Amino acid sequence: MTVHNLMEDIVKACLKELMHTQEALAELDEKAQSDVIAIALNHLPPKYVSTVKGEVFAKTQLRMQVETDVYREISYALDKVRNEERPGDF
Repeated sequence: MTVHNLMEDIVKACLKELMHTQEALAELDEKAQSDVIAIALNHLPPKYVSTVKGEVFAKTQLRMQVETDVYREISYALDKVRNEERPGDF
């Protein structure tokens, strides 16, 4: 196994949940989704694992601990992407 940032998985899963529960987000294209994920990850601390055992343990514990922060940063990122006058890469 290589080194992996679990925060990436958590942000993607939370954004996916939001897109399924909020109609306004259901139409986000791939570029907008990628921008939101990048912005949110840039404001969250990474959580790296290097073993399968570490990944299983961290996934069960980590998501509950950081979920509020993740949703806050996704919300911030969505506002930023939606209000962006000119498209740009994040």
